[in-house]
Amino acid sequence: MFSALALFTPTFLATFLLVNLLAVTPANSWFDKGHRIVGLIAQAHLTVDARKEIERILPGGMTLADAAVWPDHEGRSMREFDPLHYVRIPEPASGYDQARDCPESNCMVEALNWFAAAVADKHAPIMIRRLALRYVAHLVGDMHQPLHAGRAADRGGIDISVTYRGATTNLHYFWDANLVDLETGNEEEIANRLTANLTAAERRKWQAGDPKQWTNESLMLVRSHAYNTGTSGELTDDYVEKARPVVRSKLAQAGIRLAWLLNNALK
Repeated sequence: MFSALALFTPTFLATFLLVNLLAVTPANSWFDKGHRIVGLIAQAHLTVDARKEIERILPGGMTLADAAVWPDHEGRSMREFDPLHYVRIPEPASGYDQARDCPESNCMVEALNWFAAAVADKHAPIMIRRLALRYVAHLVGDMHQPLHAGRAADRGGIDISVTYRGATTNLHYFWDANLVDLETGNEEEIANRLTANLTAAERRKWQAGDPKQWTNESLMLVRSHAYNTGTSGELTDDYVEKARPVVRSKLAQAGIRLAWLLNNALK
């Protein structure tokens, strides 16, 4: 049977404590804005029991939105965790295969599975559950950004230079940040707007599946939308107008699924 404690060595615990003692303040920058929106949507859909347990696990007033950005800031001090934020699936493949794509279990699909198990393990030390909860909140968001399931050859779009309206960046960052920044209002307003018209049927449909299925959904979108940039690297308004509904939908999906996952883990 899975034991969350088996994941963590004394060396790891020492590293974790050191990182938590470093007073690193997250910057306000899916990047921070997207992850915080996912966390806010999830927070609004938690059960009473899950909300109480999360408040007990997280330190000093930290919210689920705060937790969701932690792995991109303090968490980056643990460089061996960097591969956990993505998975690379070869172009001809129709979906994620653990033996081929993540043989050492060090990608976002396997990491979300074992961090979720650690969150649910009431016998695990609180510091282990705290770390795991931060990564669960973050990795669900990562998993719904299509380029986190992108190609190895271009590092999920990082090596693809693109320009939009005179500003140059890379394709991954454009989806991580620029498309989210096009949404008007603050993070709470965006989170509320993205879920305001969700039907009960849509919510139930999203509250299903597992990390492998969610990754395969992103894989299909990265191929049908994200990489469809043309040959010049100049992104058109048409490209952006087709991408924005994808981003809105994936942020909402991630928030609803994060809540569903935590509600089940923290019964």
